[in-house]
Amino acid sequence: MSRNRLLLALLTSVFLIVFAIAAIAAASRPGAPESAAAAWSFAVSGDSRNCGDFVMPAIAARVKAENDAFYWHLGDFRWMSSEDQDMQAMGTPGVPMSKAEYQQRAWDDFLTHQIAAFGQTPVFLGRGNHETVAPMTHEGYIVKFSALLDRQEIAAQRKEDGADGAPVGPWYHWVHNGVDFITLDNATHDEFTSAQMHWLRSVLDRDLDPHSNVRAIVAGMHEALPHSTGAEHAMDDWDLGMRTGELVYRWLYDAQAAGKHVYIIASHSHYYSPNVFNTSYWKEHSSKVVPGWIVGTAGAHRYHVPNQADPAAKTNVYGFMRGTVHEDGNIDFNLVELSEADLEKAKWPEAPDAAIHECYVNNHD
Repeated sequence: MSRNRLLLALLTSVFLIVFAIAAIAAASRPGAPESAAAAWSFAVSGDSRNCGDFVMPAIAARVKAENDAFYWHLGDFRWMSSEDQDMQAMGTPGVPMSKAEYQQRAWDDFLTHQIAAFGQTPVFLGRGNHETVAPMTHEGYIVKFSALLDRQEIAAQRKEDGADGAPVGPWYHWVHNGVDFITLDNATHDEFTSAQMHWLRSVLDRDLDPHSNVRAIVAGMHEALPHSTGAEHAMDDWDLGMRTGELVYRWLYDAQAAGKHVYIIASHSHYYSPNVFNTSYWKEHSSKVVPGWIVGTAGAHRYHVPNQADPAAKTNVYGFMRGTVHEDGNIDFNLVELSEADLEKAKWPEAPDAAIHECYVNNHD
C-alpha cells in the first residue's frame, strides 16, 4: 500500500471513530430523540351532564386512539335536577320518566353510557356540585363510584403515603411517572374542610421533600380557585371557599417557586379558557402566576365566555384537554375539539342522529 493510500485509510478510520463518539454523546444528551420518545399524555375535562352520553363516547374514542394514559373527569356527571336531554332521547318514545325514576337511574346511566366507553383506559373522577343535588349524598356518591374512587393506583398511593387504612373518599391523589395528580373536592360550600386541607398539605410536603421523585403537580377540581377569570362561577361564591381556595393557590404557587412544574385545572363553567389566573389579583400577589385552565366541555349546556377571559378562550365546543408530559415534568396542554361527525361515529346504537345534532347545534346559551 502506498503512503498516500495508507494516510487516507488512517484518516477515514479516525473520522469514523469521531463520528461514532459524537453520535453516542448526542444520544445521551437531554432532549435527544430517546428522551423525546419518553413523553406521554393524559386527557382531562369535566361537566358531561345534558349531552354527555353523546359526547363522552367520542372523547373516549379519541383518548383510546391517541393512547392517552387515562381520562380525568372533573365532575357534574348528570344534571340531577331535571332529566338530561340525551337520556330523554335514548329512552322509550312516548314513555316519560318521573323525576324520582330519573334520579334513581342517572348515575347508572353515567356509568353505562359514558364511563363504559373507555373500556380498559383508566378513568379518574372528581365530584361536582350536581353530584350533591338532593337526594344524592356524599355517602351515596362514594358507594356508587367506589370502584373508581378506589382504583388500584389510588389504593397503592394511599399505602405508599402510610394511609392504607384511610377511608375511600372524593379527594385523593396518585403519582404517575413523576407527576402527582391531586383530585380536590370543592363541590359543596363546606369545602375545603380542615380535614381536606390537612391532607393536601401533607401531600404537598411529600412532593417537596428533597428525596421526592415528583417533578410536576397537577391539581384538578370542579370549581376554579378564587380570583380567576371565571370568578363569577367558582369558589369566589362562598366565604370559606374564598379563604381556603386562596390558601390552596398560595400553596401551589409555593410549590412552583420551589422548582416544581405546577398546573391547576377546573371545570364547572361550560367553556374552555386558558390562563385563568392571569388576573390583576394574582399578578399583584405573586411574581409568576400558576398556569390554570377551565375546561367544562364534556357535554353540558355551554355558557358564554366571560369578558375578562383569555383571547384563546372558546365556547360552543365539546372536547377535552390533552396534557403531554415531558421527561423533565413540563406539561404542554392542548384543546382537542370534537366535531358532530366524531359524536356520530362513536354513538351508542340507541342514540338518535337527530338528538346528537340538536345537542351539537343548540345546547348553549
